[in-house]
Amino acid sequence: MSTSSLSILLAFFIFLLAAIITKPMAKITKIPHSILLILTGMLLHSIQPHISLPLDALKTKEFAHDIILLILLPTLVFETAYNLDIRKLIANRLPIFVLALPGVLISTLVVALLVYGLTPLDIQVSLLLGAILSATDPSAVISAFRQLGAPKDLIMLVEGESLFNDATAITLTKILIVVFALGTGVSSTLWYGCYLFLLTLGGGIVCGWLLARGLLLLWKKLPDDPFLEISLSLLLAFGCYLFAEEVLHASGIVATTTAGITLAMNTPLPISRHSQQYLNHFWSYLSFIATASVFLIVGLWVDLSLIWENAEISLIVLITLWLSRALIAYVLLPQIGRIQRQNKVTPIEYRHLVFIGGMRGAVTMALAMGLVTLLGNENLLSIAINVVFFSTLIQGLLINPLTSHLCLKEQDINDKIATAEMTLSTLQHGQKALEPLLRSQFSQNNAPKELSERLTPLIEAQEKQLHHWFNAEIGPIGQWNRLMLRSSSLEIGFLYQLFDQGLISTAIYEELKNSLDEQMEAIRHQYARPHFSILPQRMSSVFQRAHAYFHKKPHHLIDQEYEIALARTISCNSVLTELKKWTDEEQIPVAVSKNVEKIWLGWLESCADKMQAIEQQHPDNARRIQRKLLVSYLLQAENDHLEQYIQQYLISEDDADKIKDTLKSQQG
Repeated sequence: MSTSSLSILLAFFIFLLAAIITKPMAKITKIPHSILLILTGMLLHSIQPHISLPLDALKTKEFAHDIILLILLPTLVFETAYNLDIRKLIANRLPIFVLALPGVLISTLVVALLVYGLTPLDIQVSLLLGAILSATDPSAVISAFRQLGAPKDLIMLVEGESLFNDATAITLTKILIVVFALGTGVSSTLWYGCYLFLLTLGGGIVCGWLLARGLLLLWKKLPDDPFLEISLSLLLAFGCYLFAEEVLHASGIVATTTAGITLAMNTPLPISRHSQQYLNHFWSYLSFIATASVFLIVGLWVDLSLIWENAEISLIVLITLWLSRALIAYVLLPQIGRIQRQNKVTPIEYRHLVFIGGMRGAVTMALAMGLVTLLGNENLLSIAINVVFFSTLIQGLLINPLTSHLCLKEQDINDKIATAEMTLSTLQHGQKALEPLLRSQFSQNNAPKELSERLTPLIEAQEKQLHHWFNAEIGPIGQWNRLMLRSSSLEIGFLYQLFDQGLISTAIYEELKNSLDEQMEAIRHQYARPHFSILPQRMSSVFQRAHAYFHKKPHHLIDQEYEIALARTISCNSVLTELKKWTDEEQIPVAVSKNVEKIWLGWLESCADKMQAIEQQHPDNARRIQRKLLVSYLLQAENDHLEQYIQQYLISEDDADKIKDTLKSQQG
């Protein structure tokens, strides 16, 4: 092995070790993980000359730039796009577009004009600096939002803004470099820049979509194999980036983003459930490694002498950056803040966090290194490193105190009740699990009885606390909200059981789960509950309704309607049974329980009517879907039985696969 290859391998080992060590430290110290990684990178930078760490390659501008732009960024972008909630993305497409395109342009212009007016930097360098600093890294604020239970639409707004403004910032930077290199007149330069921007963006979108569609078709044809499917997803993420950049001269990041979104839009993927779980875990791990590597590289590049030399300019740039972010958070965001179904402007507390959360990270670093390689301007890289470091340090440390000051960390009473209910349920389940042991050999020393008696006061304390909350803290409306959330959550659990048993398909489970999730979001954040439809939303488009008016409804839509109605008939009946038990055991006011019961009875009646209509009008469809679900149920039961033999090493996986294929051909 060559010295350079060994150095790169050892550098990766050091980075992996640093990421592993700092991860638990971040939880213990409550310091954002990104800050600890940057500080670790600075520590490695300072001790490297004394103990000869193999990190010289990563301190080479060209190499570090290529590593970030060609490996780390495509990994981060693809993983984020692939895991997007497409329903929320589509619902918030307009505000995301406004933040990702006009927002980036506003940020670029504000930073460029102020930096040009207040520093010795010329207009071209100022514009390039504004472009590379317009890409945000919202990981800290998204984490804070999730801890606070913020509306999912708002989380999607921030996450979507970051994903798309990364692509916009990279594309804009490349366009500015080409335009400045041409050196033509202002008018022609502007028009050519717009043309090149649209061409680069459009080429990336088409490239990513076509390659992702090709992979989806390939997955349908190939045998199910997690290693093969993970490898193909890797080829898609990096292949579409390289193809767009090197062959089409379009935006590789846009292509990778589009490819990830295309896969997300076709979830569940045409692979097995276990393969998709492997795929998700694989990309989550790659994203963790890529994120850690980026911030460690930032720390390695922090040169304290350069920080001091460019301190004045960096401070001005940082202030102008905060000003541009304030314009987006407090001026632009309220104009588009009427998030879908939330009939009010985005709360001021969340806008504070959007402002503080506008940190800079991997994209800025990669673009700055690329500009130094092209322009040879070390000061530009120094300013970018300073801004990334101090924005991450200052804003990252401010997030938790800000949320505490705004009292956003205080749990809502519904969250406290939900936690207490879950604790009570777990304690009761544990006590019930001990009952058979009271009559077994374990009972000779009274250990099971002692454990059961120890649980009794804990159960009584939880019951007393819940009784107090229901009677003193919340009124009938609060009780109705709590019961609705509890019933919706319970129905999702019942639907998962049907899915796990093979009685409903993945697509139907995901559709119904998302529908109930929207009901729960509406209750939590007090906006109008969306109307439940027998058909999924994507099947209820204007085009398909018009098509259904003039033509007969396609068989696959009838099958999906029947499967949805059948699934909800079973789950609604299960919820109604539990509702009756809760009302009797927990002294829930009859008026509240009857009101909630009425909603599920209405859904149950509409589903039963739909099933009856399909059975009368399309009896062949009803029989076919029933047989398909029963065969799926039977195969799932048989597969679970074989899995037990595999785990006990009584049969090999290859033999089990052969038996599964035989049973599938016989029963299908």
